[in-house]
Amino acid sequence: MTFDFNDTLTYDAGDGFSIFPDNPYQFIGLLLLIIGLPLALMFIQRNRILRICSLLIFSLLTLCEEYPVRPYIDPSHLDVPWPGHSFYKIPWRAFLETKSGYDFLQGIGINYNVPENEELAIRLLAEAGFKTFRIEIGWGSLSWDEKGLNNQEHIEKILALCKKYSIRPTILLNAHHGVPCPTQFFTTKLLADAPKGSRTVRLADVSQIIPRRSGLSNLTDYWAGEVLITQIDESTGECQLSKPLPKDLKAGDNLLIATLKYLPLHPLGTKEFEETADGWVKYALIVCDLVKKAGLNSFDIEIWNELTFGSNFLERGINNYYDPPIVEFKVNFLHPGGHAWELARRTVSAIKEKYPQVRCIWGFSNTTFFHTPIEELPPMTDGQSYHPYGTGTRRFPQDEQYRDKPELNVDGYSPQFVMRMPEGWAHTFLQTESLMRLLNPTARLRHPPKTERFYHYMTEHGVLPPECGVNDEEKAWLLKAKTVLRSFCFWLNKGIDAMHYFCAYDPNPLGMGLLPTNLSSLPKEAEFQEVATLPLRALKNLVSAFRDSVPLKETDKLEVDVIGLGKQGIIFEGNREHPPLRYPDVFAFLPFQIDEQSYIIAVYVMTYDATEPMKEERYRLQIKGFKKPIKQIRLYDPLTNKYTPLKVIQRGKSITIEIPLVDYPRLLRLS
Repeated sequence: MTFDFNDTLTYDAGDGFSIFPDNPYQFIGLLLLIIGLPLALMFIQRNRILRICSLLIFSLLTLCEEYPVRPYIDPSHLDVPWPGHSFYKIPWRAFLETKSGYDFLQGIGINYNVPENEELAIRLLAEAGFKTFRIEIGWGSLSWDEKGLNNQEHIEKILALCKKYSIRPTILLNAHHGVPCPTQFFTTKLLADAPKGSRTVRLADVSQIIPRRSGLSNLTDYWAGEVLITQIDESTGECQLSKPLPKDLKAGDNLLIATLKYLPLHPLGTKEFEETADGWVKYALIVCDLVKKAGLNSFDIEIWNELTFGSNFLERGINNYYDPPIVEFKVNFLHPGGHAWELARRTVSAIKEKYPQVRCIWGFSNTTFFHTPIEELPPMTDGQSYHPYGTGTRRFPQDEQYRDKPELNVDGYSPQFVMRMPEGWAHTFLQTESLMRLLNPTARLRHPPKTERFYHYMTEHGVLPPECGVNDEEKAWLLKAKTVLRSFCFWLNKGIDAMHYFCAYDPNPLGMGLLPTNLSSLPKEAEFQEVATLPLRALKNLVSAFRDSVPLKETDKLEVDVIGLGKQGIIFEGNREHPPLRYPDVFAFLPFQIDEQSYIIAVYVMTYDATEPMKEERYRLQIKGFKKPIKQIRLYDPLTNKYTPLKVIQRGKSITIEIPLVDYPRLLRLS
């Protein structure tokens, strides 16, 4: 046996003996051995039976309280028929892939939302390891004359910094109904009271109003032209409205009037649809031209943001602005022949014709993952994106999906537990809409027409500490650090090609931002180590471990056998018919290959409540599938930036090790 002090303490023990007891039974056995050793030595030459019995007793003691997880990879974890859900099925354990470390680095992204001190912000983010920024350039930022952006100087500066720091931008095209397209605003006074429900108003100035394109704004929401003006009596200033007023207005009120250059979406085949679609495609190409002008040849275009808010201009289109509705949409808006689908088809076609290297991402899937089958997406669409979130507090069984339909619970049992999970919920079957239905290796072979390689993006994911009951600054930064480490390691190993954390900046340390909250007051020359937050430092440590990654044509197919040692934590208790779900059941083994003979494997216990401290647990792993013998084995902790002791039992083309794990990734570095 030999000790190896190369950055960490390891212990080679081919016979399985460890100088560090794994559990109380091993401790007792070791104590008995120490006490009995002098006596045993007295009789060793005279009583071989006593010696053999002592060794057998000790071996049995060391084997107590083992929890094997076999098979660790089990395809049956995907067997949850739609629309069922399960507390026991763990769909990410249905498959195991060794992912490219090089691809992992390219997939680390963030939503860029920094209002000032951009040079420092982008340098800090780049140094932390971010390689892609999601940047929204909405249609509403296009000038009325459509010759450029209203904030073009600011956007050009950001794009130039992306070029400088080798950042690949993902540009979000969007038409939030707050300012959905090129829009002109003016204010005028209300001349007479207009109670809720009125269909007319009298305005002091009607000279700038264009009937059916101008309307009253921000009555119930941030919404330009929320109630359109359909007719005007210029002699009295009386205006007919497209729908009843949603609230009382008083004489003398200043009203904000918006004039939309393009009408909200109409059904496909109408002249109104054609006009709006032409304007949208023109805007998309203007944005692409701007990015290309900044010297960025590789970038992504995401078509639309979440449908759950800001989408009145699109989903029901013009009917959101009228009561009663004035048109009939005969085809679902996200299916072939629907108005949103056709808008995306024309966008992809126009961009691919001019910039064939640009990836076009279907963003309508952000909050509706399964609405449009991948095979039915517009031709040449390169990928789609998701916003799973779900990192806040959930309490079960109260928050169980379809709780009123127990037949949809495939387990027939609803446990009691609290969930605050950095990965969110979409990797589980706690809801039937598990992303593992789309991200498992077989499902990832699906693609639209004229598309060979289909990409899966997670363009928003993050944590808001108060939603997890965390209102202490230090604990908030720790929670965000765990979320960064867990979510990037997990999702970029389990089928997501690029993940954009939300978000870069928030002035409140309890908010979702990762940059220092005093960013605006920091000098541009500030050093990373002096100002970086805990999650940024943890990410930099994680990324640094992958720094030697090279592109690989293929990776080794690793296999693992997992045994939990000693007393194990529990996610939730069972009952007579249902076992508890234990920590070994949610042990995460996430392998990446760095080059032909080097690997990094992220390993951690995927606890369901990241706000509850977890004591270290020990696991024995047997890992097979290496094409070349493994000589060096180290365990690195990116949160503490330290190496952790481990025990090496066997090394070669197959290795057996015992390691201590916690509730965030530690990195097995193998070469």
